[in-house]
Amino acid sequence: MNAMDTTTRRDVIRGGFCMAAASALGGCITGKPAEAEQSLVTAEEDAVLDLWQGETDLAEANVYVQYLKDGQTRGYASLEKLEAAFEKVLREAQETTVTGDRPAVWSVYNMGYIVKTREAMFSIDLVHRRAVEFAPLLDFALITHNHADHWRHDFYSSMNMAGKTVISNFLDNYGVRGWRKNGGYIRGVKEFRLKDVEVRTSLIDHNDYLIDYTTAFEIKIGDFRLYHTGDSGKGTEPKLVHAWGRPDLWLFFPGCGIDVAKAVSRVNAKRVVFGHLWELGHVSGRLKAPLVRRALNKARPHCSDVSFALWGDRVC
Repeated sequence: MNAMDTTTRRDVIRGGFCMAAASALGGCITGKPAEAEQSLVTAEEDAVLDLWQGETDLAEANVYVQYLKDGQTRGYASLEKLEAAFEKVLREAQETTVTGDRPAVWSVYNMGYIVKTREAMFSIDLVHRRAVEFAPLLDFALITHNHADHWRHDFYSSMNMAGKTVISNFLDNYGVRGWRKNGGYIRGVKEFRLKDVEVRTSLIDHNDYLIDYTTAFEIKIGDFRLYHTGDSGKGTEPKLVHAWGRPDLWLFFPGCGIDVAKAVSRVNAKRVVFGHLWELGHVSGRLKAPLVRRALNKARPHCSDVSFALWGDRVC
């Protein structure tokens, strides 16, 4: 990995991450807002989106693939931010103590998050070249679907070999005693409890041909409701069912053709945070600034608190 001094890392963090509180991000949607419509995107958000657009455009997919092999950032700002993001989340997750129902939630990369409660720490769709470093710290892991930008085999193997629960709709979890009851391969609706975390699974569509491909996770921690829907696509809006009440936080990817306005209106979450920002391994189909702006404009009339999480942001 390229050496990067403390000042540089601090500047990387300042330059990218902590925009979740300020808000905004979008998804793989085509087209632009009508010129006659008033934009709901702030000037500050516009500036951040333009900055990240320029940086990620420089790191093409082949550059990212090489980085995955050798860890060298080669001076690319987006790769330096990705490295700094992981270090920031790894440090903060260990240093943070949670005392109430409201969990601590960090964005790592794509739809990958680390969640810490009073009793547990777990991941959702954790993907990073250094993801295995979290395996000793986590109690369990959730994976929404079988795409390489949502899970890593080395991380799964580390969790499985350590006898820790990994919930997915495509992997066995033989490392866990009584895995058929307590974890592993799950398709459809199932409810279970791990420490102070209750989880309910259901299936939604990734797009209009990968039907029932993605597992949506409803997560209940005391009185707090967290909803994570992975990659959710066109036509799946009626399947966005949350049986445990209105989500306090919805981690949402507004791409793959989903009707953002319809989905946000249906779920009616108190807070919506967009993820899956600029997936570097994609040759095409990255969440680019114009798509982000359109998603914000579609979502904000239906929810008063819509934001986005950049890599390394603490969401709550």
